[in-house]
Amino acid sequence: MKKYIFLKISILFILLLSGSTGFAQYTSIPDPNFEQALIDFGIDVGPRDGQVLTSSAVSVISLNISNRGITNLSGIEDFVSLKELYCVQNPIFTLDLSKNIALTNLSCSLTQLSSLDLSKNVALKEFECEKTNLTSLDLSKNIALTKLYCAENKLTILDLSKNTLLDFVQCNKNQITTLDVSTCTVLNHLNCGDNLITSLNLSSSAILTNLECSNNKLSSLDVTNNPALINIYCSHNQITALDFSKNIAIERLLIDDNQLTKLDLRNGKNTLLSIGNFKINSSLTCIDVDNEIYSMTNWSTYKDGSAFYSNDCSKVIYSIPELNATGDQTYCPGSEIKIVETFSIAHDPNETGTTAGYVQISSGYSSGDQLLLSNSTAYPTIVTQWDDVAGKLTITKSNGSEILYSDLESIIKDIVFSNPSATISGTKTFSITIGKANFLASTGHFYMYIPIAGIRWSTAKAEAETLVYYGLKGYLATILSADEAKLVGEQASGTGWIGGSDAETEGVWKWVTGPEAGTIFWNGNANGSTPNFAFWNTGEPNQRGDEDYAHITQPGVGIKGSWNDISNTGDPTGNYQPKGYVVEFGGMPGEAPVKIAASTKITIPVATPAANPSPLCDFGSFNFSATATAGATISWYDAATGGNLLGTGNTYTTPTINTTTTYYVDAGCEVNRKPVIATINQTPNNPTATNTTVSRCGAGTVTLEALSNIGTINWFTASTGGTSIFTGSNFITPSISSNTTYYAEASSNGCINPNRTAIDIIIYAPPVVTDETLTLCQFETITLDAGISGMNYLWSNGTTTQTTTVNTGGTYTVDVTSPAPENCTSKKTIVVEEHKIPQIDRVNVEGTRAIIFPVKAEDYFEYSVDGINYQASNIFYDVPAGLHTAYIREKSGCGEHTKQFVVLVFPPFFTPNNDTYNDVWEVTGMENYPQAQVTIYDRYGKLVAQLSKSKMTWDGTFNQTPLPSSDYWYALKIDDTMPILKGHFTLKR
Repeated sequence: MKKYIFLKISILFILLLSGSTGFAQYTSIPDPNFEQALIDFGIDVGPRDGQVLTSSAVSVISLNISNRGITNLSGIEDFVSLKELYCVQNPIFTLDLSKNIALTNLSCSLTQLSSLDLSKNVALKEFECEKTNLTSLDLSKNIALTKLYCAENKLTILDLSKNTLLDFVQCNKNQITTLDVSTCTVLNHLNCGDNLITSLNLSSSAILTNLECSNNKLSSLDVTNNPALINIYCSHNQITALDFSKNIAIERLLIDDNQLTKLDLRNGKNTLLSIGNFKINSSLTCIDVDNEIYSMTNWSTYKDGSAFYSNDCSKVIYSIPELNATGDQTYCPGSEIKIVETFSIAHDPNETGTTAGYVQISSGYSSGDQLLLSNSTAYPTIVTQWDDVAGKLTITKSNGSEILYSDLESIIKDIVFSNPSATISGTKTFSITIGKANFLASTGHFYMYIPIAGIRWSTAKAEAETLVYYGLKGYLATILSADEAKLVGEQASGTGWIGGSDAETEGVWKWVTGPEAGTIFWNGNANGSTPNFAFWNTGEPNQRGDEDYAHITQPGVGIKGSWNDISNTGDPTGNYQPKGYVVEFGGMPGEAPVKIAASTKITIPVATPAANPSPLCDFGSFNFSATATAGATISWYDAATGGNLLGTGNTYTTPTINTTTTYYVDAGCEVNRKPVIATINQTPNNPTATNTTVSRCGAGTVTLEALSNIGTINWFTASTGGTSIFTGSNFITPSISSNTTYYAEASSNGCINPNRTAIDIIIYAPPVVTDETLTLCQFETITLDAGISGMNYLWSNGTTTQTTTVNTGGTYTVDVTSPAPENCTSKKTIVVEEHKIPQIDRVNVEGTRAIIFPVKAEDYFEYSVDGINYQASNIFYDVPAGLHTAYIREKSGCGEHTKQFVVLVFPPFFTPNNDTYNDVWEVTGMENYPQAQVTIYDRYGKLVAQLSKSKMTWDGTFNQTPLPSSDYWYALKIDDTMPILKGHFTLKR
């Protein structure tokens, strides 16, 4: 039975292993990392067993097993449907792809492969094998290949002559000496840099756009059949000549560090080139370009300093053109004037023209100035362009070709200056040049702005010093005058670095470039000073964060064309980002001056009259004087325009005149004629006083008035001489107390009438009166008296006599006036106080205090209880017991009133011991009330005694029996109209 079971199992195992019987077949995968990748992708199932179903492998089309640590790709041969294989960055040493004939994309970079056979992979289109150990590569069978990446290997030969469909090849950083792409007609990108290639045939690659062949051993390179090239990088070779005249699409061109002697960039599209480097080609002196001015302006940093740009380097030029001009002229505003009287260009016969001419108002430029070609119809092929900011006219041909020097001479002679303003003045200098750099006649130097955003100061300095302009060495501009500052700052085409720095010593600013290197031009920060010339912006220099370099301020920030200090780098963006630099040419030691520029000037002749002479009174003659612009003739006229010429010269004397007259002076330009005035002032008539005598009563001020036909009135205290104490027609004198005389004098614009008018002031003493206060008793009359006789009187009640009688209180006034001519009035005031007759209403008695109450209290009442001693208070203290009389009277004697009252005294104790002191108790004053009764009670309310008119005292007994010491109570009834008075007292024994 066991044997049978074993036989069945064996048969089953054989069947499972046998493919011919229909059971599954397996492909061996010895590398566990390879198998794990297949498991991760779902091609195999775990756990790892060193194999994968062959049927699963056969069906795989794309496999990316990069960076898996695979060392052995055995088994890959069964992936016969595989089109894409990516095995990058695995330590693979061998790779057999002979069975993978469907493969179109292979990437095996960053492996350890030293050889690879692709002869069976004829469908391969894209192949990448960078950074391996390959020493050779045969791609002759791979004719479908379009992209090849084989950089950074050890290849020495790369033959791609069979790969005619290639459009992208990257084989840089190998050891290739021979590269054949001669049949690659669709090649678009080729990078073969960093090899040992000595020649390169690109003649078939007509659509090539990117070529990188730097760091090889090329001695020549022909790209004339590659018109589509955009980017060319061929630095660090041994090329001697390059012709890019057919390459009309170039944008980037790096060909530095070769052995160039000839470089032709005349492709008609130079403006497309934005990045270039032609440096480190010491034998390259001339570079052919489309437009030498454009290239000098925009490519100045691309070349060596010894090289220059030319529209045609084939011309041999033995001398620099020399420009000569005359024409220092005068100009009247509002007109047109030709800028030159004569102009000529001496030039080498081999150079007959230039691409452009330039005329700039290099100094004195102001708003409204303009240059234009006056006879433009005579030059139909000439185009002029006016730059209003730079004050510069550019002259070119419409087709971009050269202007013959002979034609340019004629054109310059027809250039005119104009300005419609009648107020312009000064001198304007015209710089005429055939170079684009601005020329300043006052320095004889040339200035050019180089735009490079973000350039460092140190880089700008170095690059400026590599530039040469017609044999003149360049340097960052140094600015020594206002003229130079305006041309470089306001009239330049941009702003940027100049050659000033305080990096050596903080706060000590020097020019560190050009012939002025070492010259100090500023000490300190914003509040510092200059020993010569500086043009800092407001608040500059401010040393904010190691700002050691001078820069022309961005337009719109403070003063136009002024300077600010910023760091070597400046800001990355914004107003304080460097936008370029200004390079200056001229003045370096050993340099011979060049005459590629000439200058003329116009001067607006201006007569400047001296201040008008002092006015004269009534008539006279005047002397005028004036100065004028050098060389001008001063003329004197009687009208602002036209008129009669009265004389010439710096002075003019008028005839005798008697009215104000305006004369006019100019220096040759009627539009600048200026008025001068001879002023005649009239002497006023004698002053007329409104009143020649003025009086007043008593001390005080007086208003005096005087008039004249013209001018003003001055007041004096003396008839002649002295100092005016007041000016004006109406004079309010200071306070005066005695007779005084003042004098009025008339003057007009310095013309004084010597005849003064006297005005007398008489001071009268007013009547002396004294105010009074009188008392009027009620119901009586009183006579009021003005107090001084022989006057005129007017009382407030209408009475006109010295006295008046009144019967009511109040305030009365009387005007007391002295007789004429004095008529001085004094006012006397009499206050009449009406006093009422006093009456007593009642007298209140409180013990020994008595209070007198009048019917109506008044301040002028006084009181008494004895008729002798009176007081203002109505309260009296310690009034003795008994009958008394109360008195009230008016203090001035207007009446009196009396009223009787009784003071009752209740003893607080008595001592009935027969010592004659206080032996009885009695109510003092009770005798004045016959009906009065007093009842006395003990502490228990028992009646013990009764007093009346018949019995006025109590001896302390009851029924003749002495009562004990104690307190006893009393009740006093005076009569039925008065209240009962109660209290208590003490009996002491």
